[in-house]
Formats: sequence, C-alpha cells, structure tokens
Amino acid sequence: MIRHNLIILLLLTIVSPLMGQVRIAPVGIDEYDCLHTEAGKDSLFFPGSHDSFTAFYDKLEHLLTQGEGCVNMLHIGGSHVQAGIFSHRIRTNLAANLPTALGGRGLLFPYLALRTNAPKGYELKAQGTWTGQRCLTPALDAPLGLAGAQATTRDNSAQLILSLSSLLPWTPSSLRVLGEAEANDITPVMVCGEDTIFPAPSDGKPGYCFSIPSGTETCTIAFRGIRQDSLGFRVRGILPEGHTSGITYTASGINGAAVPSWLRCSKFEEELSLLPPDLVIFGIGINDANVLPQRFDVGQFKANYRELIRRIRQVSPSCCFIFITNNDCWLNVKGYRHRFNRNTPLVQQAMRQLAEECGGAVFDVFDLMGGLGSSSAWVRAGLQRADHIHFSAAGYELLGDLLYNALVNDFNNNRKE
Repeated sequence: MIRHNLIILLLLTIVSPLMGQVRIAPVGIDEYDCLHTEAGKDSLFFPGSHDSFTAFYDKLEHLLTQGEGCVNMLHIGGSHVQAGIFSHRIRTNLAANLPTALGGRGLLFPYLALRTNAPKGYELKAQGTWTGQRCLTPALDAPLGLAGAQATTRDNSAQLILSLSSLLPWTPSSLRVLGEAEANDITPVMVCGEDTIFPAPSDGKPGYCFSIPSGTETCTIAFRGIRQDSLGFRVRGILPEGHTSGITYTASGINGAAVPSWLRCSKFEEELSLLPPDLVIFGIGINDANVLPQRFDVGQFKANYRELIRRIRQVSPSCCFIFITNNDCWLNVKGYRHRFNRNTPLVQQAMRQLAEECGGAVFDVFDLMGGLGSSSAWVRAGLQRADHIHFSAAGYELLGDLLYNALVNDFNNNRKE
C-alpha cells in the first residue's frame, strides 16, 4: 500500500504526456461550522493582474519537471509566524506532496537565547549568557537582518546547539552563521563530535560557512576569543545549506512586529539575497491595527507596505506576493479592551488595494473566519485562544492547510490548457 501511494504521489507531481500539465495534490480539510469556504473564500483572490504568479508557476513547473532551479518562499510576520506552526504546516505539506523537489529548510533563529517562544519545527538550544534585540525597538543600536532579531553573547562558554535530526527530511551539508564578531580575534567555530571545524574562506556572501561532516547528528556553534563580559559575537540566524535545487520555505516572525519593525532591519536586503524570494507571504498587520480606531492611519500603513515591497524587489524584481489579511480579533490596547477590532476590515481593504497595485494575491482569513465578531465562534471550536487574537495549534494547522491548498489549486488551475 505504501509503495502504491508513493507511485500515485509521484504521478501527481510530474508531467503526463497525455495530460500535458503538472498537478500538485491538495490536502484534506476538516469541516468546521465556523469556517466559511463558500463562494471561493478559501481561494486566492487577485484584485489585479495574475501575471507575476504565472511567471512564478512557470519556474515551479520547471523545477518539478526538469529538477532544475531553486524556488524560494518567504513567510514574514509577527507572532503568528514566530509560533512556527502555521508556516511549518505549509512547509511540511510541500515536502510531503513534492518529495522530489525538496530544497533547503530555510533560516533558523535561536529564539531560546532571547528567552522567548521558539518554533517546534526544529531544535536549536542556547547555553550560556545571551542578550537580545528585536526589530520592535524604534531606536535600534544594532544592525538586524532577515530574522528581525539578534542574539549577542559575551560569555566564553556560550554555545548554540542544533539537532540535525530535528530538521529531517531536510539534510544540509553545511551551515551558514549570520552575524559578526565585535572584535577581530573572535571566531565562531563548529564542533561536531570530536571535530572542531573553522569557517571556510569568505565566499563573498554574508556570514560564516561551515561544512558538516558526514554522519553528524548535532552541530554546536561556539565562539573562540571572547573575553568574559567584554566584546563578543552577534548572531542573526543560522542558515542550513547544501541543496543545489528545490523549494526552500523560510519563516521570519517576531512577536509584536508591525510593518515598520521590518523596515528597521538594515541588513534585511543583504541577508535576503542569500534566498532571493520568488514568493513572499505577508502576515503583517495585526500589530499595526491594534490601536484605537481614530489612531489607525490606513495611508501610512499602505505606505509602509509599499516601502517593504520596494526593498524586497531590490533583491528579487520578479517576486510575487500573497497578503494574509488580519484575522478577526479583539482590540487590546493599554487601558482599553473591546470585543471587536474595527480596524480589521480597514486592513482587509488596504491589502486588496496593495495587491492590486503590485499584482499580488489576497488570502482572506477575515472572510474565512466569518467577518467581524467571528473569533468567538473560533474560540468555542478550539481553533483560537481565549485572547481572541492568537490561534491554537489546531487553528494554525488549519490555516496552513487552507493557504497551501489555495496556492496549489491556483497553480493547478493556471496550468490547465
């Protein structure tokens, strides 16, 4: 039975001479009374041109049929993304249904060094003393990059420990540590068993690259030359590398991040160039709109998004975009809490306008939930937490399945002759 299912799966993801097209299998969706999929609400909505997605799908089809090329996807946002469940569900759906197109795992960040929640899709532990900075601070005194945060240590016993088995089925042959030393005599090294590995000579790209010995199960990043409580090393992420083709899905999320948060990251474009995106999925807006209605400036919100899009297209001019609307939520600002956040429909409309401008798509979570006030039904169904903002694990997995299906169904429909 397993062999039979594998054969069916492979047939779904190759070109058939008879059909003349590629098809990617969607996943099954559980039924919930609070989920509104009628009238195509579970599909991608294109207020303007579809051309940029057609080009993206052409590149994806070439990868699936010829085994050539890298397709990079970036999912960027706030706590919905930092939690890791939503994005990892899409990543694992892609890996399961396109096993011949497995690329890289995407950027990792040592959230535990910042004493905050870490995604469960990989195991990256931190030992020693660390301090952190995130892109939430208006007056940053450190250059942040694609992860939107950095972890700094001035502790000569500090280490980052990555379990390679937690990355499976992704199997990197090298690791790139993004960051820099605060003094010239401080060097990151990688310890694998009894082997101490120094970084390879610079290849002109950001960071320090280390080759992983065959059979390695755990990689430990240490820092030589740190003088206790003096100058140290700043880590902005770890990128598993080694694939020459395939799909790489990177998730960058910071709790509380709004669009201006990502505009503060001065090394964003430099590090994005390591994985120039073909598709960016925007999940930013819930924090921008968590203000009293009279203080939400829709014009400034769109202007901030336009600047972020401009910066991304400096790296990847043909990139296409999906805007995930804000979910229905309660407004919760200091000294004021209300059952409805009436800014949510304004964000929905703004994202439709932005998508029309840039030839992007909208994935309308607000409509899928049922509109204003619908979060209560999602809480009762066990899909959203009692705070009426964040989702449960089951809710994030459902959203991941829905967005995956919306994307692959649009791909399949676009390939029809």
